[in-house]
Parts: sequence; structure tokens; C-alpha cells
Amino acid sequence: MKKKPSKEEIIKIVAKILKMSPQKIEKIDNYEKMDNWDSLAQLDIISALDKRLNGKIGKIKNITEIKSVKKILSLLKKKSLIA
Repeated sequence: MKKKPSKEEIIKIVAKILKMSPQKIEKIDNYEKMDNWDSLAQLDIISALDKRLNGKIGKIKNITEIKSVKKILSLLKKKSLIA
């Protein structure tokens, strides 16, 4: 079983999908400020995180409504899914 991902690993996953640098992604607090974050990117992010977290993302209520990296990290930390 893989160890829990770090905050940095989650940011890198999102950055790769959005084709942005991890440093830039971390500073932006709302998806509306990112041209690359659309509904398809949202699904890709959820899918990639679900794969990395062994299917645990799909069990989180309202995960599709989370629209910022900070909120994703906060939720994953609250659910004890990241280190």
C-alpha cells in the first residue's frame, strides 16, 4: 500500500493537469482565476486524485464542488488522506 501523499504531491498532480507550475497553482485561491480549470479539468483532477488515493475521493461528499487547490488540500487533510 502506498503511503499517504504529501501536500506537495497533490499540488503537483493538479499542476500537471492544468499545465501550470506548482508554485503558481498554490498561490491561486480560486479556480475562476485559472483559464485551464474548467469542468473537464475538474473531472481530471478528481480522477487523478481518486487514483492516487486508492478510490477514497469518490466517497467524499460534494468533492465536485471544491474549486481551489487550498480547499482540496484542506478537505484531504480533514479526512486524513494526506500526510
